[in-house]
Parts: sequence; structure tokens; C-alpha cells
Amino acid sequence: MLALSARPDGGGVLEPVAAFTTNPAGSAIVNAIGPIRQVVRGEKDVARRYLVIVAGTATQPGPVMQIQSRRPD
Repeated sequence: MLALSARPDGGGVLEPVAAFTTNPAGSAIVNAIGPIRQVVRGEKDVARRYLVIVAGTATQPGPVMQIQSRRPD
């Protein structure tokens, strides 16, 4: 599952963006531009969120598999 996390380590409450299944080699193409726009539309003065890839589903999330890399401050 592709999700947004309030924490840079991917922990805490996750906002699901898109579900996907990988092929046997572990790759997948996920169209997430539309869903991300819907999640963040109309928001002002909100804390930064980070993209994460999580094993499992929106109702049963598993471990964080990959997190968005942070820009140097």
C-alpha cells in the first residue's frame, strides 16, 4: 500500500493513497497522482507528510517497506 505518514520514519497513523500488488520480481506501477491530489486538496497549514510503502492493506497494514528520502535541511 502507498500511504502518507506524519512521521519521517513511516510510523504513526497512515493515510492510505493507493493499493497495489507487485509482480514476482517485486515491481509494480502505481498511478497515485490523482489519489494524492484528493488526499491533500484544500488543505492549508498542515504538517509535512511523507510517502511510504507498507506491506499489507489499508485495514491491516504491515511493516513499512520503504520511506520517502528526506531533503537536507
